[in-house]
Amino acid sequence: MNERIVFAREPAEFLEEKDCDVVETYHFGDVGSAALVECETEHESAIVDDDRVLAIEANYEVEPHIEPTHVSEERDTVATIEDVRRLHDVPEDDATGEGLTVVAMDSGIDPDHPVFESVAIQQVDVTGSGTGDAVGHGTAVLGQVTRLAPEADLIALRIFGEEGRTKNNVIMRAYEWLHDNTDAYDVVNMSWGSQETSQAINRVHNGLVEKGVRDVVSAGNSGEKSGSPATAERAFSVAACTEDGAIAEFSSYNPDRDNPDVAAIGKDNRLAQASGTTMGTDLDGPWVKSSGTSFSAPEVAGMVTKYLDTSGSTPPETIMRDFEAAARNIPDQPRDGAGLADYTAAVEQSSGDER
Repeated sequence: MNERIVFAREPAEFLEEKDCDVVETYHFGDVGSAALVECETEHESAIVDDDRVLAIEANYEVEPHIEPTHVSEERDTVATIEDVRRLHDVPEDDATGEGLTVVAMDSGIDPDHPVFESVAIQQVDVTGSGTGDAVGHGTAVLGQVTRLAPEADLIALRIFGEEGRTKNNVIMRAYEWLHDNTDAYDVVNMSWGSQETSQAINRVHNGLVEKGVRDVVSAGNSGEKSGSPATAERAFSVAACTEDGAIAEFSSYNPDRDNPDVAAIGKDNRLAQASGTTMGTDLDGPWVKSSGTSFSAPEVAGMVTKYLDTSGSTPPETIMRDFEAAARNIPDQPRDGAGLADYTAAVEQSSGDER
């Protein structure tokens, strides 16, 4: 039996009439629906030929965008949050993200890490593994967000289980939650990617942005080949650079998919470490060093949250335009997208828009 994700223009329960087993279904309002089905290869054509079906594909594996092989051996070579503030011109000012909420689709969170002291945290699990963070990735990601927007509330939407792996069907559950709860959050960060471009993920992701959700996704760590959601037309994707502003050698670049949009520090980051986890190179205290577009994305998510604190309810396309217009281009380097993210310049761009 083959596992397939089927995306449909109407509720996917009609698939129960086919010669396949419908394992679970997902609904995204006007965007459509999807289902995880199990069927024999010879029965797939009956699904493909149905006018109600928009796409059918394998149940791809999904992984965090980390690069353990691209971490400097020198212990003192580390990009701190102060380096992020310096390179991307992010001041410690009154724009703290108060009254805003950031979701991270990730491995969960260790709410007891000191970086989250006094931060309101909600944990949502779609894996069946419960709360917490057995991998450490989600804690590291949300730690980057909260250090730039310290008064924003956080939602840890857990998509990775105990082993740090997941599949598209779990991603569909998380997207269903995001579509059903758009009033509960302001920014969503996605530091993960499918191994392939997934029509199902791209459709549901584009639909989420069209509903007014402000997204930030990691561009990927695989050079010229990357997967969803970074390859979605409406995705706002982030490349990785060093603390000196040079593009990291692993950072993905898909020019036909407008990926990436901007770049931020994703090499040798000093990251919050979840208790009992071993992701990255241990540093003093509950901190680790790791690399990947997984960590450049939440830095921009934190900047977007601060931006919203100063500009109010800003549509996603305006945020993308302002950050891209304000980015500092790296000459002769197409893999930076529009360039290095520049928070202060983006805010000034926003003020210019209003004028």
